Amino acid sequence: MNDLVKYGLIAAAIGGFYLYSEFGGQSYTEDDIDLDAVLDVTVDSIYAFQGTLDGVDQESLDADDTFLEFAAELQDNYNAAVPVLHTAAIGVAPGSDASLLAYEDLNANSTMDEGEDALFLVEIDGEQSRVIASSRSGAVNDHHFSGTGLLAGYLIGSMMSRQRMAGVTSSSLAQKKPVTARAAAKARAGSGSHSKGK
Repeated sequence: MNDLVKYGLIAAAIGGFYLYSEFGGQSYTEDDIDLDAVLDVTVDSIYAFQGTLDGVDQESLDADDTFLEFAAELQDNYNAAVPVLHTAAIGVAPGSDASLLAYEDLNANSTMDEGEDALFLVEIDGEQSRVIASSRSGAVNDHHFSGTGLLAGYLIGSMMSRQRMAGVTSSSLAQKKPVTARAAAKARAGSGSHSKGK
């Protein structure tokens, strides 16, 4: 009920994020978000959170609650990062497709309100054992995790199950390759997608 409304709003925000990164702004601007730092915090958070689940009876866990708890912990970790990832507070909105949308939480209420911009999107590519971060400029970076420990863990397993239920395919994630913000801007400019000037 409440979660369904929340997921619907998040889905709309993620759709807007993709449209912005595909068609937004004609000129190149440097990202103010360091995707390498984002990935470092994200991967460390996944390992730490999975560590808290190890030894817990998985039958007693609720996948939705676990995912929401992870999103809240990730939000705390993004905001505690040194050096800071962003000048304003960062909120994390968990998506029904297991994506995690980070946004500028201007009023620090942990809810994505109107006028609060998306900053970056984090996705799990279980098939290729990697975490993908995409910025609103269209830049993409990834981090491969080693071994099968995370893939066998409850958190990643439940996230991959959530992806499948949402219709996310491994091939769509496999197409996301690292690209710099400058290269993304060049690709958009060369695609003919911009029909109007300033």
